Amino acid sequence: MAKGKKRNKQRSQPQRPALQNTAEAASSSEKVELITKDDLASSTSQAEFEKNKEALLQQALDEIAEWDSTRTASETAAKEAQVALEKLEVKKKELEEQRNELQKQFDEIQDKYNNAEKTVNEATEKADSVKSSADAYAADVRKKADEERLATLKEAAEEAKKAWQTQIDDLTRQIKDIAEREAALSEGNRKLERATRIIEDEKEAIAEMKEDLKNRKSRYDAANPAKITALETALTDERSKYQALQDRYQALADRLEKLQVLMDTVKTEIEDPKKGIHIASMNEVVSALQEFREKYETLAAIYSRYPDDASIAVLEEKAQKVDNLERANDALEQERNRYREEVVAARNATKELEIVKQEVEATNALNEHLLQELESHKTALESRTGDTCPSLSKVDTETEEPDFIADITERTQRNVIQSLSDLVEHIKNYAGNKQLYYTDNDIRAFLAGMSVSRLLILQGMSGTGKSSFPRIFSEAISGFNRLIPVESSWRDRNELLGYYNDFNKKFKAKSFTIELYRSSKDRCQEIPTFIVLDEMNLARIEYYFSDFLAILQEPDHDKWLIELVSSDMRTLPMELPESVKEKMKKESPSVFSIWEKIEKSRQGDLKAETSDEDKEKLTLYLAKLGQLTGAKSLIEGRKIKVTDNIWFVGTANRDESTFEISDKVYDRAQVVSLNRKGVSETYISTSKKYISVSKLEELFEDAVRSDKHRIEVESSLNELDKVLMEQFDMSFGNRIVTQTINFVAVFVAAGGKLVDALDYQISTKILRKVITSDDEEALLELESATTEYKETQRLIKKRLKELG
Repeated sequence: MAKGKKRNKQRSQPQRPALQNTAEAASSSEKVELITKDDLASSTSQAEFEKNKEALLQQALDEIAEWDSTRTASETAAKEAQVALEKLEVKKKELEEQRNELQKQFDEIQDKYNNAEKTVNEATEKADSVKSSADAYAADVRKKADEERLATLKEAAEEAKKAWQTQIDDLTRQIKDIAEREAALSEGNRKLERATRIIEDEKEAIAEMKEDLKNRKSRYDAANPAKITALETALTDERSKYQALQDRYQALADRLEKLQVLMDTVKTEIEDPKKGIHIASMNEVVSALQEFREKYETLAAIYSRYPDDASIAVLEEKAQKVDNLERANDALEQERNRYREEVVAARNATKELEIVKQEVEATNALNEHLLQELESHKTALESRTGDTCPSLSKVDTETEEPDFIADITERTQRNVIQSLSDLVEHIKNYAGNKQLYYTDNDIRAFLAGMSVSRLLILQGMSGTGKSSFPRIFSEAISGFNRLIPVESSWRDRNELLGYYNDFNKKFKAKSFTIELYRSSKDRCQEIPTFIVLDEMNLARIEYYFSDFLAILQEPDHDKWLIELVSSDMRTLPMELPESVKEKMKKESPSVFSIWEKIEKSRQGDLKAETSDEDKEKLTLYLAKLGQLTGAKSLIEGRKIKVTDNIWFVGTANRDESTFEISDKVYDRAQVVSLNRKGVSETYISTSKKYISVSKLEELFEDAVRSDKHRIEVESSLNELDKVLMEQFDMSFGNRIVTQTINFVAVFVAAGGKLVDALDYQISTKILRKVITSDDEEALLELESATTEYKETQRLIKKRLKELG
């Protein structure tokens, strides 16, 4: 590359003397001309002229001959210069081709570098994604395994408990049956003992009676007959009594026998475990009962030594965790090894990129040399570039064309809308006649949103007419509307505004910037203009719209300026009117000399060089005279103004392809929700009407100034703020309070109800801050505090239903 650089330098050196000879020849010609004029001027006297006529004529002929020779030399030098210029042109083309080839190679190397860097980033992202997926999968598997294990253990525990309970119930039932039989046996024994005691008592009574009879008989033998007769009579009576006692004894004996039989039955009829009848003695019954008690106590002792369900669950969980951790560790080791391989590959790619970088640096060095070779043609190249921002200059031309002026005039001469309520009715009828159906409150909300913010966000389900709404709105009031599709690749403001190309010195303005510039023209500033960012959350709004979010908060609208580039994009004109040159020559000779140098440089004079300071000085002077080339309405040649006739409208969807809109954007914007499909009604036929920006702002100011609900709105917001602080420990700022007060004023002035306006603001700007909360109790409190707001209630109920 160094050798190529040297060869290029050697080829370029012989070309310079030819141009230098041309300049010297021209200089010589100028000297001859000056001498001639001086000589002729010195001949002030006619007499002297006549006297020296021959000498002067000869001198003139000599000078003419000298001029001819000088002209011949000049023509020769001019031809040589022309040949040199042609060679320079060929050289220039060759250098341009080489430069294009080098640029192409550089772009390819840059693409490879970017692709390699992208590959590394993708590998890193993929690794992170795989790791997070593996972690999530492992966690899910652990969770499912734990649930299955717990369910299995629970079922086994239930079955064991049921088996133990069945055995315990059987033993309890048998013990209870034995106890009942023991009680019956004890009762029979007691009855038998009572009967035995009665019989013993009667036996003793009979024995006493026998003893008494013996005594009486002995006395009878020793007594008289009368007494004997009496004793015999008494004896007969006693015998009757004895017989009665004998009969009673026999009855008791029979009863005792029956009781003994019953007792024997109770003692022997015992139910065995197989549900059969087993005949056993009382000793067997008692021993079986003791055996059952000992078995029950043994089983109870064994059961008490086993761990309970909670302990088993803990042990099983720990064992499962150990297994899962071992598996996770194995997976992580494999993943680590894979990452190490990827890191090694990335390092190798980095080394290759270093080599490429060195090659790029060498290429850049060669480019610098080539740029130095092209420096002599820089002025000519700049003169060919012309306007730095032709797309904006084209707008300057278009807005001065008769057709455009006639269109503006036609719009402003249509019937003027006089009130906000008439505006709502007109837009509804106009849209309805176009088969676009919107409710009165949708139009009022959009209109009220225009009064509180320059950024409106239309959100809702697909098919509700979000993109069509600003179009039909602007069409109905004779405004401008421009749809700008947002792309998911947008990462900075340049995607929205445009780029400045340092190579060709051009600013490539995007459609958004062109429409913004057109709307800022003086003749357009009374026409309401809507710039629609379609699907604005396909990319992060803060990335490409942050400048606008910042400046639109400025109370001083003169500060609503967006800087397109860092330097003045206006360029010096190719020519200046003679009147401007004369004025410049008189007022500022130094500036005029700079202009002369630039003219000579454009004609190919390499010695006529101008510094950047001189160019800036000339630019400032011509800017005062309005003689610079470029967009005329840019501030300082580099800033574009956001005028009061412009509103930015964004449509937003909520799905997997979009980003969530941040609080910063929501707080600065006004949200209009189109959640329901419009229903056709009976519409009055109407044509386009007109309302100027000044009239619209006047209606907004009148609505706010004559608002009678301000105190009520502030009171409702304070009550809601208390609930949010108590239940959610959060609040909303003064910006939302001010926006709500002005929103309600315009909404009501447009024919709406106070409660609907408050419901709109609460549901779209305040409730959004807490609707994702999981605190059901706090949401219930908020629900009870907002019972009169239908949409707010619907959203809260929906959230509570999600929480279950």
